[in-house]
Formats: sequence, C-alpha cells, structure tokens
Amino acid sequence: MTRKLTLAAGGVAAASAVAVLWSQGPAVPATAASSVTTTTVSAAAGIGKNGVSAFPLAPRQADEQRVAAYWSPERLKQASSYVPSTKPSPSTKSTPSLVEVGPGDATPRAVAPRAAAPPPAASPPMVGKVFFKVGDKEYWCSASAVHSARRNLVATAGHCAYALAQDKTVDNWVFIPGYHDGVAPSGIFVGHTLYMHEDFAGQGDFDRDYAFVTVHRGFTWQPYVENGRLKYRSVDVGRLEDKVGAFHFASGKPTGQPTSVFGYPAGAHPDGSRPYTGQTVKSCDGTTEKKFVSAPTWQLEHGVRLPGCPFTAGASGGPWVIGYDAAKRTGYLTGITSLTWNLSGGGRLDAVSTPYFNQLTRRVYTQASKQSTG
Repeated sequence: MTRKLTLAAGGVAAASAVAVLWSQGPAVPATAASSVTTTTVSAAAGIGKNGVSAFPLAPRQADEQRVAAYWSPERLKQASSYVPSTKPSPSTKSTPSLVEVGPGDATPRAVAPRAAAPPPAASPPMVGKVFFKVGDKEYWCSASAVHSARRNLVATAGHCAYALAQDKTVDNWVFIPGYHDGVAPSGIFVGHTLYMHEDFAGQGDFDRDYAFVTVHRGFTWQPYVENGRLKYRSVDVGRLEDKVGAFHFASGKPTGQPTSVFGYPAGAHPDGSRPYTGQTVKSCDGTTEKKFVSAPTWQLEHGVRLPGCPFTAGASGGPWVIGYDAAKRTGYLTGITSLTWNLSGGGRLDAVSTPYFNQLTRRVYTQASKQSTG
C-alpha cells in the first residue's frame, strides 16, 4: 500500500518524533543549452530501468534560466529547514513515541552525546546546501558533490528533492557547494534531473531515502550598480566537480566503520534548545553501529546509525564519508543523513542514521552518473 508523508511546517511539529528527519535551500547563467546524451528523460516522470525513477527538474535552458532567476541573494536568506513527518500506516503507532525502538532495542539507552565538531580547518569544498521550494515556501537541506564521469552529480536525501505529501518533485532545486553565512563561494548549480529508487517516491520507503541529482554548469552573482541601484549579473563558473571536487561513491561497505558525517544542522532539539545556526558546515566523527536498525513508522529496516551525533534540523542529506582525507579533500561516500534519533529519551537528539548503500543504491547512482548536462 502506498504511504505518504505529511509536512511539519518549519520543523516544529516533528520535534517529538522518534527518528526525526532533519533537513534544512540569480540574472541568468550564460551557459549553452543542456542536452541528455546518454539517458533520455521524458517531460513527465517515469520509471527507468531496474526500478530507477527519473524526474526532470529543469532540463531545458529556459527552465534553468527560470530557476536561476528565482534564487536572488535575498530569497536564499529567507529559506528555512525542511522537516517532513510520516503519516502512520495501520501497522504503526498512531503517535510516534519519544524513542522509536527496533528489534533488540527494548528500552531507551543512554548515549553520551558529543558536541558536534567545528568544521575541519579546510572544510570539504564539495559539501553544501540544496535550496528548493515546496508550495509557497523556500527550504534547504544538506548535500555534497559525488564523482561521476560527467562531473555534474549531487547526492542528498530523497526527501530533499521529492515532496511525498504532494507526490511530486520539489520546485526550483539548486545546489550551493561551500555555502557559509549567506555566501556562495563556488557558485550556484541548478538541478537538471532527479534520480531515485522507485520505492521512495512510490511508497515513502526510507530504506531508499537517497537521491542523485545532475546539475547544469554553475554560475555566480556579480554585483554592480546601475542608476544608483544594486543589481546582479551572472557569471559562468563551469562544471561542479571541476570547481569543488567530489567524494567517491561506495556501496556494500560493512557496518561498524569509522565515519565522518557533515551537514548544516540548525533546528531545535526536543527541549527547545538551538545550538546551531545552519550557516556553516559541522561534522560528527565516530564508528557506526555493527547492526542494522529499524524505524517502522518510516518503513526503515536496514538503517546504519551513528550514535552520539547531536545533529538537528538542517543535517538531512549531508554526506557520510569513510576514509576522509582533509589534505586531499576527498573520501568515500557511503551514506546520507536521513533520520535523527533520541536514544536516551532525554531532551537532546543523540544519533543520526542513513539508509544502507547497497546494490540498489549503486543502480540509481550508475544511471544518474551517465547523464550529460552540458
């Protein structure tokens, strides 16, 4: 049975949920018209090969120009965190408890929370924010560039690109790598096509809460004054991976791995405290649990959890990286932040989880990585 999620506006209503999704988003770029040379995407969303869904976001040059024009510097500042909450099926609890427990987790357990670390001296330049619109409101999530032959691919959470409550893709999706304090140091990249597993859009299955989005060539806003008024013109900055590098995709890795998680947490803990601003990259380092975890309300059965990470709203879609090399600024992307947990039952969130990246994830990634966007 198809199940949908409902939205908790501004991230307030979902604060008491057990495994809570925390996510947090301009003239026209001078780029050539984009084309699809390997993967053909129809005007309407369709199911591709092997259960991979492809959804056009802004595939034509006119679409790209419209989205680029929408995200003025002022509008970027107005975006807020995006937190969907689930609509329980008859087999789940009607009201999520403070701690969602799975097999083997009979009672809440104490987890020593770690303060989220400040970003490394050289923050990964490929980590950034995605901005988008749902209805009449602007939102944002975390995301990162992932390597592909076309050098144009972004990885984020599925719920940061497809609005389950509306059963459609989000609008005006863009990626800003290296975002900090309202600044887009490496440019803005308009989404071209969204790739995800059909079970996320079709069933709201959070074992498939991941998305890979191809993007157009980036642009940056150059301010100038005309007739005493501040205006902006766009300047091309090239392909995403050429500009900021990328993590390498990896799947099928064992659990119990030392892992670094990056993102832009910003929302409140269940107790109302707000330790983050969402304006700079934060990181959590630790070792993932060796067993898979479940969250029935979210149809999650094979989640990988990192205990002790106190991330809040804004972190969704942020990369999980093993073997991160701060000097080379690279590593292996093995997950994305999907859910946050309150394992101790107290007022603070104290863990995050990702869907397990397996052969199905690789199937989605592989199809997305074939698409050229100009």
